[in-house]
Amino acid sequence: MNLVDLLGISRLDEDLDRLEVSLCRSVRTEDPFLDEVAGHLIAAGGKRVRPALGLAAAVSGLGPVTESVLLGGVAVELVHLASLYHDDVLDEAATRRNVASVNARWGNLVAIVAGDFLLARAAGIAASLGTEVAGLLAATLARLCEGEVSEVRTAFDPARSEAAYLSAIAGKTASLMATACRIGALTAGLDRGHVEAVTTFGEAFGMVFQIHDDIRDVVASDEELGKEGGQDLVKGIYNLPVLLALANPATGPELRAMLGAPLDGPSRDKARAMVAGSGAVALAIAAARTYADKAAAAAGELGEPAVAGALANLGYAILDELPA
Repeated sequence: MNLVDLLGISRLDEDLDRLEVSLCRSVRTEDPFLDEVAGHLIAAGGKRVRPALGLAAAVSGLGPVTESVLLGGVAVELVHLASLYHDDVLDEAATRRNVASVNARWGNLVAIVAGDFLLARAAGIAASLGTEVAGLLAATLARLCEGEVSEVRTAFDPARSEAAYLSAIAGKTASLMATACRIGALTAGLDRGHVEAVTTFGEAFGMVFQIHDDIRDVVASDEELGKEGGQDLVKGIYNLPVLLALANPATGPELRAMLGAPLDGPSRDKARAMVAGSGAVALAIAAARTYADKAAAAAGELGEPAVAGALANLGYAILDELPA
């Protein structure tokens, strides 16, 4: 998924190139070791989905975005990167973005402290952008934590409800997407109607994005994912496709008997195949489309036609990449 291509907004790729320079600069220190660790996943690349959304939300004309908009995107991406450092420790992940994870290469302690360092740099940047942005980023961090805790509390629970799943992803994923869009609009000085519309868009698109990601965990190859597939099943995080497969009378009983405890490789692969063959993927895509509809409706309120059209189509575009 190349967000720049999907959005098709003029100059977005150039603005993202400028943001990348600022992102690399933001983690530099006088300690060469910390420089390497803090920049490890930045150097590994990434889609930069959140800052791209922030840049798109800031577009109001034909000129390049301001330095403040770029810094807002950097702050949001640093929070996202920090969450990856910490997630990989919790998950004991060996790879991330087709390279060794920070914890695998340097150990858990270094990964945790480096993640904290990224959060500190994000907080400093947010503070430089004003109290509203700083407060917003702090509140979003709290929502991220709430979403993660909600997810952990239902780990290995085949009775996890769809409502619990949706609440968790709203916190752990959609909140930061919404904040990326809101900070982009705020730092661009756009009117409150625009700010609220892009925030609503970001929240809804974040739900689409996470459901899309969870479907890919079931159907995509390890190479496509940049990590081992089926890891949610291994960790006991039963996502929407799994919950829908559990609700299917044809697959639910056998799948439920397999779940509730960590899975080995063959069991994971069998469970993935069961979910993929149950019809749950199509149902999950349909659920995601309801959020894509909400995102499109919010984007339709924007005054910039090119941006409104690009954002309105985005949720549908990423879902169209998935197998039906």
